[in-house]
Amino acid sequence: MPKGEELRRIILENAAELNRLHRRIHETVKRRDDSEELRQEWLQACDEFHDRYAELWIPGGSDPHFYDRILAGDPAAVEAALCFLEVRPYFFRSGYHWKTLLQKCKRAPMSGEQAERFAKLLEKYSEWKRLRNLSSKRGAAVRSDLWPLVRCLHGLFPVFFPPRLPAFKFDGLVTVGDLYRILCEALRLEPHTKPAGTKGVVRDALRPMPQPDKSAWARERRAWREFPCTPEDVWATLVSKIAEVYRIESPSAVTPEMLLRDLRGE
Repeated sequence: MPKGEELRRIILENAAELNRLHRRIHETVKRRDDSEELRQEWLQACDEFHDRYAELWIPGGSDPHFYDRILAGDPAAVEAALCFLEVRPYFFRSGYHWKTLLQKCKRAPMSGEQAERFAKLLEKYSEWKRLRNLSSKRGAAVRSDLWPLVRCLHGLFPVFFPPRLPAFKFDGLVTVGDLYRILCEALRLEPHTKPAGTKGVVRDALRPMPQPDKSAWARERRAWREFPCTPEDVWATLVSKIAEVYRIESPSAVTPEMLLRDLRGE
């Protein structure tokens, strides 16, 4: 098994490949009901992602005894785990794997060099958690101040609440442009640098679920969630709801530079 920088490079490349395969599932699922051919394309994308996941998430991950080897202090398995923890790759379920490997490494016997690296990693992780907790507390306060708007946006964008937009994301929000940026990021869209000059469509809220017939509503909900949303639509919807919630007569008065505290009348 490769070591050091080569192993870290492989882990990052594999993460990129997993993200590509995962995106393919999301791309094909939107068209799977259009024809049998497109449904097979979606199924093939799912099969390829799941078939290759074990071999790609970490070198050696396809070995059913991989975790046991870590706990036994196998140098190659411990090295793979340490490199994974150090580079912290991002892909589907990577956070779960990171925390699992962290707990396994805490119980694993290590060589002097590996033990020193793990000790430094634990120190950095403890500091990161401390800072993240502080950021989450500050962000939660900002979100609470903006709650009338946040509640309204939650009914328009299905990703507005955790896990894609946790409290710490609100930490440091000062302007309407800041709020637009984090909303685009949660929707995995590239925000415009000057959104005020763009034209978009105001997104409609999903109607409440009826009690007698839920099947039609379920189909509507799926179409609503999968309907493509552009950065222009995000800005148009945000401006519209800010004007509605804070009773601003002219939506054109809402600009990216507008301070959020001015909306709250501070």
